[in-house]
Amino acid sequence: MIIDHHNHVWEGESTGGFLDEGMSVKQILTRMDAAGVDMAGVCTVAQSMDNDYVVKAQREHPDRLFGFCMVNPRDAAAKDTLRRYLDEGLKGLKLHPRLHGYQLGDHTLMDPLMEVCREYQVPMFAHGGSEENDHPFYFEELARAFPDVTVILGHMCALNYCDDAIMVACRNDNIYLDTSTAELFSVKAAIKKAGADKIVMSTDWPGNDFQMELLKVELAAEGDLDTYHKITGENMKKIMKF
Repeated sequence: MIIDHHNHVWEGESTGGFLDEGMSVKQILTRMDAAGVDMAGVCTVAQSMDNDYVVKAQREHPDRLFGFCMVNPRDAAAKDTLRRYLDEGLKGLKLHPRLHGYQLGDHTLMDPLMEVCREYQVPMFAHGGSEENDHPFYFEELARAFPDVTVILGHMCALNYCDDAIMVACRNDNIYLDTSTAELFSVKAAIKKAGADKIVMSTDWPGNDFQMELLKVELAAEGDLDTYHKITGENMKKIMKF
């Protein structure tokens, strides 16, 4: 079973940029079918959050889509919002520190949300990139403070901080790396240093295409089918308890 961890579904009036791309449920299922992807993790977009659409997508296609709730920790109601959507069936927490303007290492903001993730036994997944808001060491700090919560490091903190992302994955059992945006050589390095057990295939659709991400993982695995299958589904199946 091929499971892709990180993608978006959303419908609304475009505000430009990423939101100019179509992100409907119908569109993602069409692209998944074309690539042979069985299941995909989905969340809303930070620019215009609509968790209700994610709930609807998961309910209508439970065998194909599983959803993450996105919140802005700066919102005083963030903890209650996360709890409400987990009660409605969503499977984890998604954060975007850069677009929502906070640091992932801010315990005042983050600890209440991590406590909910621990209570519900769901993963925390955050955008990681080449900016200070979501440096790999912030992920590590949260992972160590909450060792019983799975922490998924989005984009492997590409492009500038991939080496640091791999390092923190190596030394923290509960940190996993998301392949989206990361270049081929970084995925190869992650396999070599952290091991295939710590990596999950992620396309970040519609920012990328499922077929391209599958090819990247195939090339990175260098013919090792065990590595390929772990990254393209087996690891996520264990994390999500499917």
